[in-house]
Amino acid sequence: MMDIAAKLSALPGAEPLPGVPDAWKWSPAPGFVLLAAMSSDGRHVFRMSSKDSYDAELCRAVLAFVREREAEVVDRPEPLIALPGFSCLGRDFDVVGRIRPQAHRLFPRDPDLNSVVFGIFPAYSSEISGTESVDQASERFGRMLKVSDLNRMPSPYVLVRFSNPKSGAGTIGELPVFVSPDYFVHELRDLEGVEAARLELWNHRNEKWRVRWDGDWRVSDGGQEIRMTGDEIVLWAATVISER
Repeated sequence: MMDIAAKLSALPGAEPLPGVPDAWKWSPAPGFVLLAAMSSDGRHVFRMSSKDSYDAELCRAVLAFVREREAEVVDRPEPLIALPGFSCLGRDFDVVGRIRPQAHRLFPRDPDLNSVVFGIFPAYSSEISGTESVDQASERFGRMLKVSDLNRMPSPYVLVRFSNPKSGAGTIGELPVFVSPDYFVHELRDLEGVEAARLELWNHRNEKWRVRWDGDWRVSDGGQEIRMTGDEIVLWAATVISER
């Protein structure tokens, strides 16, 4: 049986994390501070990362919150989830994100250890839907959310599929892709006047919206179609993407 505590404590520079039992802190490079805490049964690890933004109080709050929700963290099958109800004084994070071992490579040189590690990070409810596939979870965690920046602003969940025959822009095939809110609004504005264009949006609440142009903006969630002006469509986009 793998001795997880021995592996963690043997990491270069690892030292016990003050105020948190069965947890360690280490710095593999200047500016980086990594944390790992064991589950109560000693079979799993909860891992946090920070780069040029380490905040001991915030990290302890995240670890304490995760340990309170330990069964949910470990047992839920979704690759990426948001655990609601989190708060930390002076911070705007309102959830804790959790990613399963199959969707990350936090310990790429030790597959056995990696297989029992759950990545955790303070997050915003607008960032995670809970329906992400393994590949989508890996992309969000590894590339888009900037989880090592503990001072970051929200990176809302914006999943789109679109085609603009006039500009030639669009997604390839039928699979939707993640984009930034700014890019989404840019492409949305470019659809104005293009009646053959189409756009579909999924947000963190798993709402699906369709947008088209027919003399004015037409927005539908599968029910009644709503007409909007240019200013209204931009306000609508900001609301459905970022509203908790």
